[in-house]
Amino acid sequence: MDIVVCLKQIPNPDLQFQIAADGKDVKREGLTYRTNGSDEFALEEAVRLKEKHKGKVTAVTVGPARTVQMLREALAKGADEAMRVADDDPAAVDPMKVAGMLAAAVRKIPYDLVLTGVQSDDYQYSETGGVLAGKLGVPYASCVTKVEAAGKEVKVWRELEGGVNEVCTMPLPAAVTIQYGINVPRYAPLPAIMRAARAPIRELQPKDLGVAGWEAFSSGHTLAVRSLSPPQARGRAQMITGTPEEIAKAVARLLREKSFYRGA
Repeated sequence: MDIVVCLKQIPNPDLQFQIAADGKDVKREGLTYRTNGSDEFALEEAVRLKEKHKGKVTAVTVGPARTVQMLREALAKGADEAMRVADDDPAAVDPMKVAGMLAAAVRKIPYDLVLTGVQSDDYQYSETGGVLAGKLGVPYASCVTKVEAAGKEVKVWRELEGGVNEVCTMPLPAAVTIQYGINVPRYAPLPAIMRAARAPIRELQPKDLGVAGWEAFSSGHTLAVRSLSPPQARGRAQMITGTPEEIAKAVARLLREKSFYRGA
């Protein structure tokens, strides 16, 4: 089974973010990045399927050069190959454009199953996986909590509202978005990290995908951010800021105060 897992690199959510001067993005100077949460579960599920059914896992991302480190982490955790679609847009806010790039890259390699996380932790659009499946022209299932592959079909369990599970069977090739908690992502052993540090990362440019430039992927479907702003406290609401530890202590203190319960 040939599996493609699409990964996104996001700013570390433990950081304190500030709005950029143009009001359309956060200040990215000095930010550190990590793999998107649900994508980590998608990677682990891809590796488990490979271990059970044999085959190959290819990790793919769209992003700048800093995303190479994320791809090496994926190789250390069990991916066999890695591919970066080079795009220097640090925000990458347009899911139509990103999905178009991913689809063009995926077509360059053999695949039976495409996995992505259910959503990104930064924008939370939950669009890229579905748009990717549409551009590839393959069956699609979202919010998947269990995957079973057999022959030329894949059986998936979807999480619906109210705790209801839906079981679907789809012919391969297919695409699914993986829900948080489907498994327990593994840690990469040191020997695998050392091997991954020397592994080649395939890089694709617009000319490699048969287009003149990345703008071809968002023509007519561009999503542009008009403004970005922090939430505002209203009424008796309190804004809690600080490190995760400071926020946890502040919330615990509020829960202990009787006045908090009387005002609830």
